[in-house]
Amino acid sequence: MSLIDLMVGLAVGMAAMLVTLNVAVMFEARRRSVTGTIEAQDNAAYAIALMSREMRTAGSGLGPGEAIGCIVQRAATGGVDDRFALRPTIISVGADGASDELLTLSSGTRSVPAARLIAPYTIDNGLLQLDTTVELSAGDYLLLQSAGQPDCALLKIAAFGVGSSYAVLPSAAPGLLPGRVFGTDSAAINLGTPRYRRYRVDTRQGLRMESFNAGTGEWVGATLAEGVASLQLQYGFDARPGAQTLPQVSFWGDGAIDADGNGVIDNGDWRRLLALRIAIVTRSAQRKDGPCNAVVPQWLAGNATSGELEPTPIRVDHLPDWACWRYRVLQAEVPLRNQIWSDD
Repeated sequence: MSLIDLMVGLAVGMAAMLVTLNVAVMFEARRRSVTGTIEAQDNAAYAIALMSREMRTAGSGLGPGEAIGCIVQRAATGGVDDRFALRPTIISVGADGASDELLTLSSGTRSVPAARLIAPYTIDNGLLQLDTTVELSAGDYLLLQSAGQPDCALLKIAAFGVGSSYAVLPSAAPGLLPGRVFGTDSAAINLGTPRYRRYRVDTRQGLRMESFNAGTGEWVGATLAEGVASLQLQYGFDARPGAQTLPQVSFWGDGAIDADGNGVIDNGDWRRLLALRIAIVTRSAQRKDGPCNAVVPQWLAGNATSGELEPTPIRVDHLPDWACWRYRVLQAEVPLRNQIWSDD
């Protein structure tokens, strides 16, 4: 075998090796790309399934329809979470297109008709005289609501009256609504341990679910999904004029609207809230190979004027080198069953 034969054989072998290495590198890059995309989509699917289930239970056990929208007073210290609105869901819209935040509220016990006061009650003064104590237990939270009053009071059942099956000794936070009187026939709604939850995207692109402890005033939770670039939410109202026998979403929007057309946003509007739209944008864990030319993700969102659904971009430019990554958007419409099924 001559030197020329050896050199030709070496050249052919090196060419074959280069082709093999190139194929292997391309295959690995494609595998990482596909795996990253699938992981992003799986994260979004998991998160949206859990959030959708929570939304469907929102509003359970919140009492009569006229209570929806009242301001629940929990404590008197002036803290951020010492008062909140009695609504099945609350959307906090992110500034300049940033991620939104979702709050859901429901009773932590079996839904039963609200008890009624059979005598007036002044906050932190004596016993609550109720027409029934069915399903009430020591340690449960009672929500007092009176027609015409914008504030509701959250009290904890300390004990039951001795010798009376219809008397409850409540415990209120010091300084809570001093001197406030709830008259006869006011509603006493058993919330058990209130199921008050928050969903938000943190600074590390984690979608967190947190539960609020009404006793301590603290939020405690965990991360549902990683790699979440944005969370977008909208309300769905039935804004058709007049009374409707068949509920139907006719307006999608970021905030509350005058759905019943009476000129103000009040209880009647919140009772027309029927559904939520949700979109979760996830980012792949693997940076794109090649040029940074990612397309801005979009979802179907309600027009601010007409409420009609239309393609709407979702901002992700708060992320460093945002165009160098792949994004996936999963979206869903979730009915608020307890709002739709309400018979009052």
